[in-house]
Amino acid sequence: MEHGSNIIEEEATEMMNVVEVARMTECLKALGLSDAEILVVQNYIATGVGLPTKEPTGVNKTN
Repeated sequence: MEHGSNIIEEEATEMMNVVEVARMTECLKALGLSDAEILVVQNYIATGVGLPTKEPTGVNKTN
């Protein structure tokens, strides 16, 4: 009997460690991102949902 069809493939998952997250946060702050913008980036990295977009400059948000 062949058992090749019984192979279970597991998805490899890589996670950032605390030092890597801290370095990324420092880098984003150095590039001028606000704390709120950094949280959006980190949330996107963690979930893959809500890809951040840059708003065009000179757009007035008040109506």
